[in-house]
Amino acid sequence: MLLWAGTFWFATRHLPVLGAVTAATVTVGFAGTWGPQVVRPVGVDLPAMALAVVAAAAAQEGLWWAAVPAVFVAATVKESAPVWAALWAWHPILLVGLAAPLVRSVLARPALDEVTAKPVLREIHDHPVRTALRARRWRDGWVMAAPWGVGLAALLNPSPQLVVAVVVAHLQLLVATDTVRLLHTAVGPLVAVAAVQVIPPQWWPVAVVAHVFWFRTPEVI
Repeated sequence: MLLWAGTFWFATRHLPVLGAVTAATVTVGFAGTWGPQVVRPVGVDLPAMALAVVAAAAAQEGLWWAAVPAVFVAATVKESAPVWAALWAWHPILLVGLAAPLVRSVLARPALDEVTAKPVLREIHDHPVRTALRARRWRDGWVMAAPWGVGLAALLNPSPQLVVAVVVAHLQLLVATDTVRLLHTAVGPLVAVAAVQVIPPQWWPVAVVAHVFWFRTPEVI
């Protein structure tokens, strides 16, 4: 609910109310936003994304008293959250949130947990680039594009901001084996807003229905 509300607030800066409703619904409709079943309800991506989009929306409105605390809390949930918040708001001040994980890493460096210590995950941990490239060596192009659903409409009129954000989001794939989850939580709100901007308003309800029921394959997250 927080993700939907935050995205709605973020989108009202760029779209009319019904368009903002559509963009918020498209955002929560991205499969990667929710992640695979195995991480629910303890996954960090969804809450970090929700807090980051609230921070971005507050920053757009100049409400720094709300934006800065929100991005700091988001960073304590997931370290990369301030990067995405800064890209969504297109404002570097939100990168201040990176101070939270930096300070935490100095004060206490966590030991390898028992899940990551398992052979397969340990290899990913120790050799992130090698395992990431191996995981996508024969990656199906359809699987890379299809999970975006109506978000692909954003390609019809991409802004420089969107291009930069998408490029930065894809850089994650050089050091991680997951794909859809990382991309959707990194640029989902921005892609949703850009897509709704190019879809004719009379088609927004159809776009939402098509998007929500489109391409549900958690195993490719």
